[in-house]
Amino acid sequence: MTKFDNKNFDYNYMYLKYDGRFVARFKYGGLVSFKKFLRDNFTVEEYFDLLDSGMAPLKVLETKGYVSPNVAKILKRRGYPMTLEGMNQMIDDDIARRAA
Repeated sequence: MTKFDNKNFDYNYMYLKYDGRFVARFKYGGLVSFKKFLRDNFTVEEYFDLLDSGMAPLKVLETKGYVSPNVAKILKRRGYPMTLEGMNQMIDDDIARRAA
């Protein structure tokens, strides 16, 4: 299993690649935290196997608990834990509030 090596990443405009392979697109920031989480939690083979199966890059990272910086800010501001569970709770609360 091969670990991600920072020198093999290439970022051009909005697209992050690793050894020429598409990793993810970044329209609204979050590149640094995404790369750090990716390096710390995935092997190259594991990540690309999930990506090749049709899973979106963000969803791949969420399989191991990743929360983007933008979502984390919203969760913190609204008083929820900055985790996937916090995000799901916020969504559930918003749905319940709208249904009431």
